[in-house]
Parts: sequence; C-alpha cells; structure tokens
Amino acid sequence: MEKISLEKSPLADVTLISNLFLDEYMPRANGEYVKVYLYILRLSTKADSELSADSIADALELTGADVTRALKYWEQSRVLGLDYDRSGKNITRIVINDLRKDLPISFKIVPEATQQTHTTATPKQDKMLTAAPTGISDDVPVKREFTATELTKFTSDEDIKELLYVAQTYLEKTFSPAETNTILYFYDGLGFSVELIEYLIEYCVSNGHKTIRYIEKVAIEWASENIETVTDAKAKVATFTNNCYPVLQAFGLQGRNPGTSEKEFIVKWTNDYGFSMDMILDACNRTINTIHQPSFQYADSILQRWLKNGVKTPSDIKSLDAIHETRAKESISAKQTSKNSFNSFSSQRDYDYAALERDLLRRR
Repeated sequence: MEKISLEKSPLADVTLISNLFLDEYMPRANGEYVKVYLYILRLSTKADSELSADSIADALELTGADVTRALKYWEQSRVLGLDYDRSGKNITRIVINDLRKDLPISFKIVPEATQQTHTTATPKQDKMLTAAPTGISDDVPVKREFTATELTKFTSDEDIKELLYVAQTYLEKTFSPAETNTILYFYDGLGFSVELIEYLIEYCVSNGHKTIRYIEKVAIEWASENIETVTDAKAKVATFTNNCYPVLQAFGLQGRNPGTSEKEFIVKWTNDYGFSMDMILDACNRTINTIHQPSFQYADSILQRWLKNGVKTPSDIKSLDAIHETRAKESISAKQTSKNSFNSFSSQRDYDYAALERDLLRRR
C-alpha cells in the first residue's frame, strides 16, 4: 500500500484532541459515542456554548437516546463529568475532563427541558463530577490530593515503599506525583490492602492496560462492589471471565476485553434478565445468523422477546421456534389459498372476446 501524505490544514479554527483519548479511550468506544464526544469537544471551543441533547442528535443524525447513552458512557469512562438537575434525570451541565489530570475544563450544556432551572456549578461541584462513573456507589470516597506531610508519612512506611516499587515495575515507568497520589488513594481513600492493590495492578496490566486512569476506574468499581480482599477480587474476575469472554467469542470478537457498554449488556442479561450462559450464547448465534455481524443491541432484543414470552430454558426456545414455524407455514398456506382463489375467479370470466367485438359492431 502506497503512503499518503497529509498536509497541515491552513485553518486557524481548530479543535485539539488529546492523544491519550485517541490511544486509550477511542479504540474501545462505540463509533457513535466517539462522534458525540468529538462534537462536544468542537463546541467547547465556542464561548458560552449552550445546547440540548436533541440538538446534538439532529447535528449527528442520531436519536436523543443515543446521545444520552453516549454521554453516560463517557461519564463512566471519566472522560466527561455530568451534572444533573434535582430529579437526577436531566443533564444540566457537561465537564470536559483533562485526561492528564483531575482538573476539569468545563462549559455548559442545557437540555431544553431544564433550561429554565439551570444553575452554574461551583469549582467544588466540578471536582465532584469526576468522583465516580455512572452506576458507582455514592459511598466511594472522592479522591483528594495528599499534603506534603502526608506523603512523607506514607512513603516512610516500608510496605508503601514496596508497593510503589512493585507498581512502577509493573507499569514500567517512574510515577509522577499525581500517579503516586492515585496509588495512595487506593490505600488510604478506598481502604485497599497492599496485596489487593498489587493484584489490581497485576490484573489490569495482564489485560493490556497500563494507564493509571484505567487502573483507577477498575479500583473504584471494585470499591463500589465492596471488594475488600484478593480472594473477593479473584472471584469477581472469574465471574467476569466466565460471562464475558464466551459472549465475545460467540460474536467473533477475540483478542480484546469487552467495552463498558458491552459489559453492561452482559451484566443485564445475567443479573437482570436471569438468563443462563447457554441462552445468551444462543441469542448471540442467532444474531450472527440473522444480521451477519456482532450486535449486542440485536441480541438484547432477542433476549427481551424471550423474557416477555416467559422463555427460560433451551426447551422453551424450541417450543417458541415451533410456534413461529407453524405460524409461518399457516401464513404461506393462506397466501397460496388466496392466490388460487384469485386464479379461479379469473378463470370463471373467460370471455369470448371475438363474439363481444362482433356484437359491438352490430350495435353501431
């Protein structure tokens, strides 16, 4: 393949995109989610930008629900922070997080339904917006910056020294003060033991994730699920592996971890719907056979239909399939009968057109 040269744009009006976003966040995200983020990033270059979820949807040819899902995905990934009204349902503000640190860069987004009640968040509220992803318990402590005195006290502890050494060895880098602060947040803020933090880092690195931000996201998720020991963490990882990877394999998505939205679907299928893995894999296989591409949304529609019809076991599926097959045959039979009736109706009107023509000429 020949190389393609790319000339620098002469336009001064540009939107800057973090390389960290391109390298770490974009590859795992749905394409529509990326579109929403880039569009918001573009609008953030305008002064006092105000818009609604519907206006974003119109600009990108998406639905309002698509935009809301995208915003909540980026909130969960801690790329964006979302502020809500008192009902907790309507978004009143978006905070675009600096992916390199915890200092948010913000502008306003006001959905049409809440434009009259919008209030500007304080800097303290901005900080709180990035405390935990969507679905994370409010009980998870917010990360704070430790004082110089606290840092000196921590780093004088032999166990903490060993932890920081092991962590830097796993991640193959020397920690910045902010990264050291994050590791200490796991220990002092989340209450993780040194052994649990070491296992957390080992687990993330073994799955190809070496950024502190990703490791922090997993740590907060574990804390929200009350994981307190290495045994608890290993049990969660085993459950995650047993549930997620068979689904990815059924879809032909191998060699990677499931994305956040994909994981949410799998958790919903197993926990909320209560389906066994055999049932879930059947839905995945039917998805591939029907639309010839992996789609968690399509598989979800199949499982929703089964749930609505009380289908709980593979034998129930066979019974439901038999009903559909019978109905399909009845429909074909009805169409054939209708066609035959039409043909019979037409044959009863087999006119002698020559005689009709002669009779018409005589009348003239």
